[in-house]
Amino acid sequence: MTEGLYFGTHFEGIINMSLFRYFILLIFISAGTAAWSQSFPPGYLEKINSKLPHKFKEIRTGSTMEVIRTQEIVKIYALIDDIEQYEQVLIERSDELGTNYGQCKLIKVEKGKYTNNYIEMTDRYPVSSKMSNLYRVKTITSDGIIRTYAPVPITMAETIGIVQK
Repeated sequence: MTEGLYFGTHFEGIINMSLFRYFILLIFISAGTAAWSQSFPPGYLEKINSKLPHKFKEIRTGSTMEVIRTQEIVKIYALIDDIEQYEQVLIERSDELGTNYGQCKLIKVEKGKYTNNYIEMTDRYPVSSKMSNLYRVKTITSDGIIRTYAPVPITMAETIGIVQK
């Protein structure tokens, strides 16, 4: 006898259990994907940007970072959800391949210091402007839980309309 379910007169036939399991798996995957992709209400980006000195192009859950290079100066702008829950925030810089990350800045989070969960800094020792590298945020809680967020590439200031005088 074939393993399966019989649905009676509405569905004349038997559905193979492996197909049924595949169908259930697809439902769980699609439900999980919807839960992971955060959608913000209309006007949320404008509301956040109105409180900050730097205007972000997009906001992501967890950590949002933009890195802009003007000649040899690299400016880093980061927005970290509920920053005071972390003991430390590390800004890391990669090599050209994006494989090896080194510490760029270690920030010990103090209560009340980072209004609007916003960090702005300059990379004091950036790599050569001839290399393309990545920056990322890593957070560490007081319990020792480490979260590493997706890396972002450097944007050359000239490509977004900032002109060095």
